[in-house]
This record gives sequence, structure tokens and C-alpha cells, in this order.
Amino acid sequence: MIETKTEDCQCDDCGSTFQGKVTIYKKFTPPREVRDRLCPQCSIALQDRENSERHQEVERQRQARKEIWLQGCGMPAELLTKTFDNFEVAYQKAAYKMALDWAKGFNLDSPAGYPSLIFYSNGPGVGKGHLMVAIVNYILVNWKGYSSRKSSPIRFESGPSLVRRIRATYNIRPDDYAHEREDEVYRSLAGVPLLLLDDVGKEKPSDFTRETYWFIINERVTTALPVIISSRLEFEGAKQLKALMGEDTVSRLSGMSKGKFLRMSGIDYRMLKGVA
Repeated sequence: MIETKTEDCQCDDCGSTFQGKVTIYKKFTPPREVRDRLCPQCSIALQDRENSERHQEVERQRQARKEIWLQGCGMPAELLTKTFDNFEVAYQKAAYKMALDWAKGFNLDSPAGYPSLIFYSNGPGVGKGHLMVAIVNYILVNWKGYSSRKSSPIRFESGPSLVRRIRATYNIRPDDYAHEREDEVYRSLAGVPLLLLDDVGKEKPSDFTRETYWFIINERVTTALPVIISSRLEFEGAKQLKALMGEDTVSRLSGMSKGKFLRMSGIDYRMLKGVA
């Protein structure tokens, strides 16, 4: 039998006397008592400390996960430190605002349906790559969710390197299991919440590039997942981009970005400042 009562108890933490619960287990000889050991104030303080410790541990795991994702997303090491904070805002005010607004609105845990973003300039060094990486860093820094996902939910690829990577799979022997296959490359891109393709247009147009980009973009459309692209090929009415990606692919990109392209112009910032 169990009996409960309320009587004076002494707090183990502060030593104060308080009205606590006493549970008596009469099946033991002699009967055993279990008394409240903490007063209400100390009990609340203990719960707050435990909640804080749990929160800190979750945040520690989250930060470790974000670091793994950042290192594994494919961005070159020299770009990892590019952020909105160290971008020369006065140099590209409109592009900076559009990229920052895009990053603020993007939800890494619910990316489907979010519009794609396309950076275009007819010359180099205007900040397209910096803003793309700044978006990635902003998204990861501000992500507050929880995921046990090991592979990065963000994938950064150079357009020319990606084409070469896929083409290289065509020469692999059937018994060579050390190198990735074509379907493995596409699987690494399909379903990733955010895909970034940098320097699209530096590769030579061919049936192969058109087929490659069609497959990638069509998969993004099918899953309603966004893509961020930077290119020095004009996206509206330009034959060069259609030659590279195919007319249908360019049309789909236009729909994914709601027909809006971030046009950037100006002198080469790298030449101006003497930076890499």
C-alpha cells in the first residue's frame, strides 16, 4: 500500500523549510518514505538549468552539423568566408539587397516552391560569386532546425566542372568501382534543397551540355526545388545560352525564377582592389 501526505520538508539546495509531498511505501518493513527534496523555487531553477543545458547541447550539435554541411557543400575553400557582411555594398547596392532578401526568405527545411535566382553580368569580377556564397553562409548561420542528415542540403557546383564530372563517368570500366557513376552524380544533385551552379556558360555548347542541363533543371522543376545560377551569358533572348542549355531548359529557368534576372554590371572589382 502507498500513502501520501503533505508536511514540512527541508530543501537540499537552499535549506529552507517548505510544505512538500511525502510518499510512504507500507509494503516495506519498516515503511519507507520518499520526501520532496527541493522547494518550489529550487525545483524551478533546476528545471531551467536542465532546459538550458539541453538547449546548449542541441545548439552545439546544430553548429557541428552546419560546419559539416558547409565543408561538404562543394564550395571552394577560398570562398567559404564570403558573407554579406564583407561584401562591398556600395559597389552593388541593388544586387546586394535582392540577394539578401532572397536569403532571408528561403527556408532550408521547406524549400519547395521557392523561386530560383539567376545572376547575370557580361563581365567578370562584379560580385556574382561572392553573393552566391553569402547566401549559403547566411542560410546556414540562421538555420535553427534539427536534422540528422549527414550530406549537405546545399550543393555548390561549377557549371563547367559539373559537365566534366559527368562526362568523365562515360570512360569508367564496368569493373571500376572506385569512381562515381553518372547516376550517382545526378543523385547527388536531385532532391538537394538548394542547388547552386556557378560560372554557367564557360563550357562549350554541345548536345551533351544541353542534355545535361535539361536533366538537372527538369529534376528541379519536378521537385519544385530552387536553383541559383551565375552566368555571363544573357538569359533573355540570347542564342548563346539556348545553345548551351537548350531552349526548353532556358524556358523552364525563366519560369522557376518568375522571369526575373539579377543583372549586374560594373568594373572588375578584383582588378580594382587587387583581390582574388
